[in-house]
Amino acid sequence: MKSFNLALVVVMLAVAPACGGDDQNGSDGGNGNDTGSDSPSANDSGGNDSGTDGSAVQKANYGSVIFSHTQTKTGQTTSDAYTAIAGFFATPDGGAGGGGGCAGTQSGSCCFVPPSQADGGTTGSATAVSAGGITAKDGSATIATLTPTGTSYAPVADPPTSSLTWNAGDMISVTAAGDTVHAFNGSVAAVALFAGVTPALSPLQQTVIPRSSDFTLTWTAGTGAITVTVSALKVASSEGVITCSASSDTGTMVVPHDLLQNFSAGDTGYVTLGRTISADASSDNATVTLETGTSMGGSAAFQ
Repeated sequence: MKSFNLALVVVMLAVAPACGGDDQNGSDGGNGNDTGSDSPSANDSGGNDSGTDGSAVQKANYGSVIFSHTQTKTGQTTSDAYTAIAGFFATPDGGAGGGGGCAGTQSGSCCFVPPSQADGGTTGSATAVSAGGITAKDGSATIATLTPTGTSYAPVADPPTSSLTWNAGDMISVTAAGDTVHAFNGSVAAVALFAGVTPALSPLQQTVIPRSSDFTLTWTAGTGAITVTVSALKVASSEGVITCSASSDTGTMVVPHDLLQNFSAGDTGYVTLGRTISADASSDNATVTLETGTSMGGSAAFQ
């Protein structure tokens, strides 16, 4: 059984310039900090902000094609949702990328960003451009066709598009006909769903997180980069977001207590775990990232 929640599409790969699975225990959602599949934005060029970190002279354009697979278990029913999205932009300021690093407080691989800086301190200023029609294949089978309307690409989802499906480890190949972004092609491996997540993450049952000790999240290690986000709310107001990142998947992430102290006892919030695999498919005039990803999340309560 397959199901689709468009909210998942707008999550996975918008890693905020400030830092920055499968849902085995319930549906993804919560506060939108899911990292399973986010539409490319003017501040991103994929999950790792490839080509926009200011470390080198940028090409005239940048963007990404992103594939997401999430899974929801409700009782005895398992539902899968697949999405494919794309977005391309002219690089602002003639190629000067934005700064990277933590815009808040850094501790190890984690960054706390207070509410006033939760947007990363940047606003989208890039102009959307087109790369022409995009075809995605799993082996010889076409699984998705993304056709721009002007410079915008609508997401493709399964359901209802039954052809959009793949297995972990499959190589998804992508070919773009070219437009302002010149023709490109490449391939990326499909990421595996999460398994063995401890403590279990569920939107229906809160994970209790003591602020006086480190919070450790473990799972069965796989291939890909990992992002864990922990957000908190006091009544309806944000208390900020902690983002922890790792370039390789060791099956564990520790959120340090010194950052958790920024939240208050009695706060509620959300924990999101995301895994991505990225590949480069750049053309002569654009930095292009191909990415597959998965995420899962659950509600939290802080003590």
